Amino acid sequence: MRKISYRPYVLLIFFLLSLMSLTQKASEKIRSVMVSSLSPCWRGLNFLKENTCMLAMRPLSQAPQNNQKLQLELERLNQENLLLRAQIENVREWLLYEDRLQELVDRLKTVAASLPDARDKQAFMLRRNRELSAQLDLAVESMPAKVIFRDPSSWSSSLWINVGEKENKALGKKVVAKGSPVLVGTTLVGVIEQVDERQSRVRLVTDSRLTPSVRAVRGSEQNRYLLEHLEALLFALEVRDDFVEMKREIKPVADQLLQLKQFLKLPSKESYLAKGVLSGCSSSHFRTRSQVLRGFGFNYDFADEEGPARDLRTGIPYDIRGNQKAMSILKTGDLLVTTGLDGVFPAGLRVAIVSKVQRLKEGASAYEIEASSTAGNLDELCHVFVLPPV
Repeated sequence: MRKISYRPYVLLIFFLLSLMSLTQKASEKIRSVMVSSLSPCWRGLNFLKENTCMLAMRPLSQAPQNNQKLQLELERLNQENLLLRAQIENVREWLLYEDRLQELVDRLKTVAASLPDARDKQAFMLRRNRELSAQLDLAVESMPAKVIFRDPSSWSSSLWINVGEKENKALGKKVVAKGSPVLVGTTLVGVIEQVDERQSRVRLVTDSRLTPSVRAVRGSEQNRYLLEHLEALLFALEVRDDFVEMKREIKPVADQLLQLKQFLKLPSKESYLAKGVLSGCSSSHFRTRSQVLRGFGFNYDFADEEGPARDLRTGIPYDIRGNQKAMSILKTGDLLVTTGLDGVFPAGLRVAIVSKVQRLKEGASAYEIEASSTAGNLDELCHVFVLPPV
């Protein structure tokens, strides 16, 4: 009878126990090496996917049947076309980045110009001026980055980008660091939690362990967010040539959108209301289809520089007596922006839109909410911007 050898099993158990006993620094180093080795494969697979889609979309009648030389030439042109599209996308991101800087400069000029004429609102305007100045300083030093890898097992929690210590050395300053906010446009999407030589890992806002401090904003900032999307929609309708036949049907819709655009440009009172924290729904080791953000502890129990403390249910200030009009300190459609109180993210960055406010339970002291990221679908992230750490 053949004797059973237990040596392989003992070695396997020993190997597994050794892996489990690794320090966090060692495990992160191993993970970083794996990402470095897999990122070329990731880019190659994306290139093949785009190439395959292009070939599938090409009509069969256009494919050369007998001329092999012509077929190879078409394939070469196809690959060059894909490379040019990637370069155009990079240029587009840079142009959008310049537009965002110009938008911040314009908003700063508008606020600064209104300071001498708004005596009763001078403190409010000074805070907005200070907030926008800080955002502009960070935006000028921000660094564009590209997503190079996403682990399917933690797709909704983290991703890797192609900037690290190498870029810091080239700039002569630390822009990419642990705690650096990561943005898409003016929307916060995550924070850097690990920096290596050529890549960095980003913890997304959809992860349950990232809890930015936010507050509800209502008024002109809400309108400005909607106006940006409206202008993009109007531009897309204008440049689409295939809508010529539907021009008569589209014109009334476009006219209504233009009226809405003019309405959104009108001055509107801005209110800073309930404060709380946001958290994602995903775990670090599981992928989830839900990108809903959950909010906890939303109330206005303590006065701050934005206004007095307000009643949870009526919104009436505690220190003002008499007949006061009730208002909600939190409602569906409110824009959520960072407060800066967490010490990680600068104040004023957009995070999400309130999609649902849970009904207050008996004896509850705060609201619970659901919200959607203002960056849209985070599964499709390709380009981001890294701000210096606060």
